[in-house]
Amino acid sequence: MRRKTEEPKVTWSLKSSKSLLEELDKEAKAKGKTRSEIANDRLRHYATPLTPELLVLLQDKGIEKYEQMKADQPEEAVTIVEEVMNLWNRLK
Repeated sequence: MRRKTEEPKVTWSLKSSKSLLEELDKEAKAKGKTRSEIANDRLRHYATPLTPELLVLLQDKGIEKYEQMKADQPEEAVTIVEEVMNLWNRLK
């Protein structure tokens, strides 16, 4: 996920374990990204490990549950969707 305004890039040295480097390479390959992009995502989201991928997954699961409930319990389903949307807006 790119920001609207690109910040200047800097190269810096970082020591890590070989297994971590391999893990970053594996994740980068699976997601079609570079190792640097994966490492930057992890660094950026460390304090709150809510990555964009996880947020999308959470939203998809909320919608899925809403669809399952709305036929049998429409009022409860609407209440849950409103609560999820409030939480979603707080996370943005």
